[in-house]
Amino acid sequence: MPSDRMLEYYYAMGQDAVHLEKWDEAVAYFRKAANMGAAEAAAELCAIGRRWETGRGMEKDEEKARLCYEASAGYGDREACLFLGKLYLRGLRGGRPNVRKARKNLERACDSGSAEAAACLGRMYDEGTLGRVNAAKAFRYYLLAAERGWSDAMLMTGLFYAQGDSVPKDLEKAEAWIRKGAEAGTEDGKATLRTFLSVTASEYASGDAGRTDDEKAFAMAEEAEALGNEEAFLLLGETYRARDRRPGHGERAFRCFQRADRHGLPRARASLGLCWEAGIGTEADIQKAVACYRSAAEAGEPFAMARLGYAYEKGEGIEKDEKLAMSWLIKAALRGDKGAIHTLKEDYQYTL
Repeated sequence: MPSDRMLEYYYAMGQDAVHLEKWDEAVAYFRKAANMGAAEAAAELCAIGRRWETGRGMEKDEEKARLCYEASAGYGDREACLFLGKLYLRGLRGGRPNVRKARKNLERACDSGSAEAAACLGRMYDEGTLGRVNAAKAFRYYLLAAERGWSDAMLMTGLFYAQGDSVPKDLEKAEAWIRKGAEAGTEDGKATLRTFLSVTASEYASGDAGRTDDEKAFAMAEEAEALGNEEAFLLLGETYRARDRRPGHGERAFRCFQRADRHGLPRARASLGLCWEAGIGTEADIQKAVACYRSAAEAGEPFAMARLGYAYEKGEGIEKDEKLAMSWLIKAALRGDKGAIHTLKEDYQYTL
């Protein structure tokens, strides 16, 4: 058919113009070919638009990029709809974003199967770009993007399930999606998994996960630690200590603080001191408690400073010394320790 010959002619001429870097001429030929039904010509228009947007191989021109994207999108090209939506969302030439046009084009791309477009829409509703936050719509788009394989959306879907605000809390689904998103190997994925494991370990310890599972709590804390979260066992220990009246929780708290102390965390050392002082998970030993407090206090830990001050004030586990007691209590108070502030006021009539 003559139209087929003309289509091939226009497309070939467009390719020649690209080879000669005659971009405006190439756009004109590809538009003619696209008008005659050549989907590949629409894709070429999008590719040229991308060049203009990024300045790859030519002078950057976002207005020409927009025109190419709009032309290509008009022929149904999914990538053009996505790039056009993102361009409007960012704002042309540093101008104000056009969120309505951004949403319209991203929705077209999403309806055509774009995972990235679905993720962008999820973020728009999540951040309130369209005027207000719509968590329900954000989750639906994140989930859609996640199901299409977009790793960042997998992480966000997992976080929605973990938080349980907009959708029912489901830590198993949360873990599955976050692990899948982390498999992409990005720093965001690793960081999200690391934090999720640490937080969720405490939830399984406390029962906030819907059930208590100490074995899973320890396993998650171990994995979080292996991924670089040095505070995983500190947080887990604090959870157990807060519930030390439950059978075995004191012992578990002590073990966790010992594990966290390997990383040289002053807060972990101070927590060990409290365990030795109060007999939490171990026999009480005030000398060991004071030694822990001193070490943590010298590293700048406020709670340990206050406890060391109390020890000097009362002469427990160390020789009584009112001057040193007041010195450590002042240091703790300056770092916001409320107990130290109260003791200074009541016992020493001293206010900062």
